[in-house]
Amino acid sequence: MIEIQNLNKQYGEHVIFKDTSFTFPDKGLVCLLGPSGSGKSTLLHLLAGFDQDYQGHISVCGHTLADLTTKELCSFRQTHIGFIFQNYHLLRGYTALENLLLAADINGKGKTENQQEAMALLDAVGLSGKEHQRSETLSGGQKQRVAIARALINHPSILLADEPTGALDRKHTAEIMTLLQQLSRDHLVVVITHDPQCAQYTDQILSLEEGKLVGPSAESTARQRMPSPLEVSHKPSVFSHAVRNFRLSLGRYLFVSAAIAAGILAFLLSLSSQALMDASIAAFEEKNTAFHNGSIQANGQEEKLLALLREDPRLQDVYPQYKLKDVSIHMDEKQVTMEEKYPMAKATEVLSYGVMPRKNGGEIAFSPSLAAKFSTDLSSLIGKTAELHCGGQTFRLTISGIFNASYDDFYLSADLEQRLYRNPTEEAYAITYDVREFQDIPLVSQDLKDQGLQPKDAAAQAEAFLRTFQNLRRLFVSVSLLILGVGILISAILLVKHQNTRFREIGLLSALGYQPSTIHRLLLDESLLLCGTTACFSALFCCLISLVHLILPFPLLLSPFGILLGLFLSILTVFFLHAGASVRLIRTAPAIALRK
Repeated sequence: MIEIQNLNKQYGEHVIFKDTSFTFPDKGLVCLLGPSGSGKSTLLHLLAGFDQDYQGHISVCGHTLADLTTKELCSFRQTHIGFIFQNYHLLRGYTALENLLLAADINGKGKTENQQEAMALLDAVGLSGKEHQRSETLSGGQKQRVAIARALINHPSILLADEPTGALDRKHTAEIMTLLQQLSRDHLVVVITHDPQCAQYTDQILSLEEGKLVGPSAESTARQRMPSPLEVSHKPSVFSHAVRNFRLSLGRYLFVSAAIAAGILAFLLSLSSQALMDASIAAFEEKNTAFHNGSIQANGQEEKLLALLREDPRLQDVYPQYKLKDVSIHMDEKQVTMEEKYPMAKATEVLSYGVMPRKNGGEIAFSPSLAAKFSTDLSSLIGKTAELHCGGQTFRLTISGIFNASYDDFYLSADLEQRLYRNPTEEAYAITYDVREFQDIPLVSQDLKDQGLQPKDAAAQAEAFLRTFQNLRRLFVSVSLLILGVGILISAILLVKHQNTRFREIGLLSALGYQPSTIHRLLLDESLLLCGTTACFSALFCCLISLVHLILPFPLLLSPFGILLGLFLSILTVFFLHAGASVRLIRTAPAIALRK
């Protein structure tokens, strides 16, 4: 059954086995005695194929372990080996029955058949009525009985028990050893212990002395044993196990999902803050349309300036301005006459009430001194109608605003003003223009100055306004990135911490015969469940943002593309976080994982 020939094994300078040979019997209870650190557990790991770093020959059930691949070793353990651990290695949150079914899930039998056999085994080890009790609520002796039943569920040839009574009192020790003694009638049971009182139950006692296995060796009939075929373990549906594991850590996973979804959403909202900036600029422009306006004195260079400005695609409404004479304004049976009106740059004025005249709006804006000649309550003039007479033309206009000038003056929109200049009788006084985009106002002003011109505009105010909003946007993006970073960091710490508690679980699955690909699929299914939860949180948060937008309208809103991008980034982030947190878990050797 088990044959060891010329085995050599050491850790660094410490020799565990030195040219050791031994043949175990096919049945019976064999006890390996020795103090802690003598190499007993190392022998167990060698016999199970956990550790292949040795020299010599180990044959178990006709299989030379050194020749087996990782997949074949998993199938070997599932077919021939049953494990009984000192610390039980039962999964928390799983019932006694579910711990057995976890081991049986890869044997290829039906669920009903496995469940019936598991119930029979629990009854056989004295746990009838405890099958639906969670493992963490069982006593130490009951946990060890569940571990024994689990080791038997796949009908192994060999039972390997590593300190099976180390955590038990005398009463439970006697019960477990008696049970193992009964099992040894049909199986080879290898018990590794440091308790000499366990020897009274054994058929054969071995000890480790100077790197040798000392004790009576069985006949070497095992050399003639033909190896049974190692079939690849049945691929179980691990999704149900993934769902169970997910439910057991639901609170932690929900927090991770919410943190990632909130961080991604905050980041995307910061990217959409351009909408907030554009809305703020639009609101500012609505009240301060004159900010787009600029003016350059002609000084006899009308044609040259018109050609220069009209070639610039950033500008519109470029036209010459002239002095107006014999202008009169009528309103409420009152009349004000102005002998001359010089064109002035709108951008240099500050509004006290209302807005500057808008294009195609049929509007006029008064200076305070001009408005005071019609009413002492200046603000009451906003929205009233006045008549403008000039050059034989009459316009009925709506008063749109009062600008802060110290002399009688008024402003018209560009379209109305050009109608007044149809038949100029003298040279142009100035050239006026409007900048199409608010963001281009400082750039246009600087370009004109670079060409030696002196534009009168609101470039300084526009630049200050834009700088303020750019700084606010940077602040918003920075805060959002900070939120995202903190969310990812906390989630990563939680996932790594959680995965670090699962080494024994993953080591146990490998010991039970689960293929590495199956374990990977289990972790992948958990990742997908976590991704699904994160997507739900992302969708929920997006709905909440949309709801708030309906109740309290604000421009900071995600587009459909932004929502889809948020879902994708959330899923991608949490998937890679979970995968990264699982890397060390997957790469750790089963023997090391079981000791963590």
